[in-house]
Amino acid sequence: MIKTFTRAAFLLAFILFQLTSLSASAQGVFANKDPGSLRASVSYVYLSDFDSQGLMFSNRLHHYLGERFGIGVNVGMLSGSRYDKTSEIYTIKSTYYMGGFELNYDLLQNETLVFRIGGGMTGRHRSEINTDPEDIGTVDGSVVHIRTADVGVTGFIENDFGVFRNGVAGGRIEYLYYTKGSPVLAVGLHMGFTF
Repeated sequence: MIKTFTRAAFLLAFILFQLTSLSASAQGVFANKDPGSLRASVSYVYLSDFDSQGLMFSNRLHHYLGERFGIGVNVGMLSGSRYDKTSEIYTIKSTYYMGGFELNYDLLQNETLVFRIGGGMTGRHRSEINTDPEDIGTVDGSVVHIRTADVGVTGFIENDFGVFRNGVAGGRIEYLYYTKGSPVLAVGLHMGFTF
């Protein structure tokens, strides 16, 4: 399933970047804006299953297809856990390696501020230690070790502020829903540059 997702994602990226080059050559220069940006972000995450939380680190490449529509590619890593003080063990420890493609639309844009909404498809490889015996995995004492891959969808709202000459900074609220495993709610900050 991951190989199919990866192939479809690369094909979609190739087609969209080809369309971008055609639209850029037809329109000339985008209206007073650099068409691409690269951003690094850190987010606080809440995993609704088993009430665990942690941090997600990600990098995003964004490119405008026109005045307001854009595409993005992202990769990241999430680490979350829940510590049970009564048992004095971690009842959940999760590590996710994530990636995906997104489409977005700028609702508001001016020289210093952009506010956008978007969504896309996402995939992850998750490695978890869990005390829930119903999950599929290798049982080791009282915990279950889970290693699997999931696919899903994402939706987000974010803003960018222009800082310095070619810099951007802002915030993002994102919800990631997967076919299996815990969905993720992430609230974070990012910084980067335009080109």
